[in-house]
Amino acid sequence: MSTEPVTPERMPAEPSPARRAADRRFRRTLGAMIVGLLVLCLGLVAVNVLNGPRLTGTSIDTSAVVTKANQRLVLETNQQLAEVTAEQVTVTPASAVQVQTTNDTVIVVFSQPLDYDTEYTVGVSGVTGPFPDRVSTLSTSFRTGESPLYVLSRMPALPGESTKAPDRIVRTTVGSADTTEVFSAPYIQAFVPTGDGLAVVTLADDLTSRLSLVDSDGKAAELTLPGTGTVQELQASTVSATLGFRFSSVPGALGTEYDNTLFLLDLTRGTLATVDGLDGAPVQAISWGFLANRGELVAQIFDTTLLLVDPAAGTAAVPIGQFANLNAFAPDGVRIAVSDQERQYVLDLSTGTEDPIVPRDVAGTTPYTAELRFLTGGEGYVQRVAEFDQATGRVVQYLTLVTGEPGAEVSRVVYQPALATETIVGFDLSPNDQYLAIQTVPNSDTQVSDGYPVGAQATTATVVFVDLDTGAITRSIVGMDATW
Repeated sequence: MSTEPVTPERMPAEPSPARRAADRRFRRTLGAMIVGLLVLCLGLVAVNVLNGPRLTGTSIDTSAVVTKANQRLVLETNQQLAEVTAEQVTVTPASAVQVQTTNDTVIVVFSQPLDYDTEYTVGVSGVTGPFPDRVSTLSTSFRTGESPLYVLSRMPALPGESTKAPDRIVRTTVGSADTTEVFSAPYIQAFVPTGDGLAVVTLADDLTSRLSLVDSDGKAAELTLPGTGTVQELQASTVSATLGFRFSSVPGALGTEYDNTLFLLDLTRGTLATVDGLDGAPVQAISWGFLANRGELVAQIFDTTLLLVDPAAGTAAVPIGQFANLNAFAPDGVRIAVSDQERQYVLDLSTGTEDPIVPRDVAGTTPYTAELRFLTGGEGYVQRVAEFDQATGRVVQYLTLVTGEPGAEVSRVVYQPALATETIVGFDLSPNDQYLAIQTVPNSDTQVSDGYPVGAQATTATVVFVDLDTGAITRSIVGMDATW
C-alpha cells in the first residue's frame, strides 16, 4: 500500500458555484420529469381501467370467412373482460354468431360463411372489465374477399378442320367478368382443384386418359395410372393430399385388367392403391365420393349396395344400404342424399337414421326430383324438380330452395329457364350458399354433342350464376363444370 502523502496539487478541485447551481437545476428537472411520468402513467391506468374496455386490435381471415363455417373474428382489448354473450353482438348484414370470451379477448365465431365482397360491421355492446359500472361498446368493420372458381371451356372442332383449338380451364369470380387461363390442352375431360393447383384428366390421341397435376403457374406433371384405360369420377379429398377415381382398362391392355375399379392416389407419398371392399377384393364402383372434411368415403357397387370405407384405418368396409342412386354429399361430412325409384332419402351416417325427402313443389303438381345440393349453413338444400307438361309434351325443369325444420319445410323457386328449350344439365352451390352455378343448354332442340368418350357435353354448354337469395342472374359464361 502506498503511503505517499496527497499534495495540494493532486486533491480534487471544489465545484465552482456555477457548476453547483447547474447540478441543482438538473436534479430539480429530473425530479419533475419523474413525477410527470408517474402522473402520466397513473392517468393512463385510470383511463384504461376506469373508462371501460377499449379495442386495441382485430384479426380475421377475409378469404376463409367466405368459404368455411365457424371462422373467427378476434377483438383484442386493453382489459380483462367479463363474459360476453351472443346477444350483445350485432352483425350487419345479419349473420348468426357464437361468442367466446378469453381474458382480454372477444372471439366472434360466424356460424356459416359470409357473403362475397361485402362490408360487414360487428358491434359488441355492454362490454365491461374489472369495474362493472364502466361499460363500453366495441365496433369494427371488414370487407370480405371472393373465392375464385374454375370453368372448363371445351372448344368444338369446326367443320372441315382437321384440328381444333385447345380446351381451356379458366379461373374467374362471380363478381367479375375477368378470366385467367390456368391450363390448356387439346382435349380436357375433367378436373378438380387441389390446393393451389388442379388435377386434370386429358385425352390422348387414342382417347385413353392421362392424369396430370397442374401447379399455380400452369405447369403440368403427368402422374402414373394403373395402366392404359379410362379415368372417371376424379375427386379430391378435403382433408389430405389424396385423389380418387374409377379406372377401367381398355380391351386387351397388358397387365391386370380393371373394370370401374376405385383407386386412391396419395400425392404426398406418390402411392397408388385400390380400395378394399367387403371381401377384401378391390371395390368396383358405379359411383362414389369422399365425405366432406373426413377421411372416409362412400362407394356404390354394381348391386347398388353402398359401402362406407375408411382407407386410412384399414378396417373392413361397412354396408349402409341399397339405393339406386348416390346423389349428394353434405358439407357436414355425415349426411348423404340417395334415391330409389320412388323417392329420395337423407342418410345420417352418424346416427344411422334414414329420412325421406318429400318433393317440394311450388306449383302444386306432381314433381319428380333427383339432383340435390346441401347448403353449407343450416339444414336446407337446393333440388332440381322436373314435371311433365301435358299441354306441350315437354318436361319443365326448375330449381327450388328448401329450408326449415324437418316436417315444416318451406320452398321457393330460385331458378326456372325463361325458354322452353333450355335444359338444366347440372348445378352447384358456392361454398357460402350465396350463388348457384347452373350448367344449361340454351336450346335442347339444336344441341350438338362434343363427342368426348366420357362426360360428353353440348357444344353450347353455358354456366349461369344466380343469386340464391334474390333469384337474380348475375352473369353467365360459356363453359361447364363450374367448381369452387
